Amino acid sequence: MTPADLLAICDSLNDERGTGGQSRLARLLGWHHTTVWRKLNGQSQISQSDELAIRQAVASLKASGSGVSR
Repeated sequence: MTPADLLAICDSLNDERGTGGQSRLARLLGWHHTTVWRKLNGQSQISQSDELAIRQAVASLKASGSGVSR
């Protein structure tokens, strides 16, 4: 997963004002919001286990119908 892929996921989690996707993803994963920010900016590598956790969190949100816009 690249930072651009992660950005697309964060964007899909944004609220009606187009904000909050990074924080929402961090809450879903139990991460600090700056961890998501560092991965988006390439300061921290997105590992394979990170990618799996991110994809699982987004999939569970889609399955519950909790507002993923993609």
